[in-house]
Amino acid sequence: RKSGEKQFDYVNPAQRNVQIEMELACTHHLKQVGAWLPPCKYRKIDLSTGEFPVEASVVIPVLNRESTIADAIKSVLGQQTSFKFNILVVDNHSTDGTSDIIDAFGDDRVVHIIPERRDLGIGGCWNEAVNSEYCGRFAVQLDSDDLYSSPSTLQMVVDEFYKQNCAML
Repeated sequence: RKSGEKQFDYVNPAQRNVQIEMELACTHHLKQVGAWLPPCKYRKIDLSTGEFPVEASVVIPVLNRESTIADAIKSVLGQQTSFKFNILVVDNHSTDGTSDIIDAFGDDRVVHIIPERRDLGIGGCWNEAVNSEYCGRFAVQLDSDDLYSSPSTLQMVVDEFYKQNCAML
């Protein structure tokens, strides 16, 4: 198989019955542990409250990705939006030159965060980003070896937050 093909089989429309089975299993589990929320109308959230340095922050957790991090950052910097955004690159103590590549951008929108702890993993790096003073109203994930598919991707994601009036997509 081509790279990534098997990994994304679950979103293939031909696998719809597998998707439904997975959703039912997850729903059953959530009900068993008391974490299921029934689909209903929740109170509308006010997305205009709070003060943030930018509208959106693209969070890139990274560890030793010198061969891909520059392309990921360039992909974000190439986004065309109607709002200000930044990139929070949380570098989990890379030893391969990744840090130098991040620092070489010299763009104020690229914020290089190196956590004090060395045992955070991706989730811990995410926490560092969203709890930092640099985080925007919305935090959007981009893997350190990924690219945006078009210059309007970030705009489309943020537009959906407002369209769906939600805190998470």
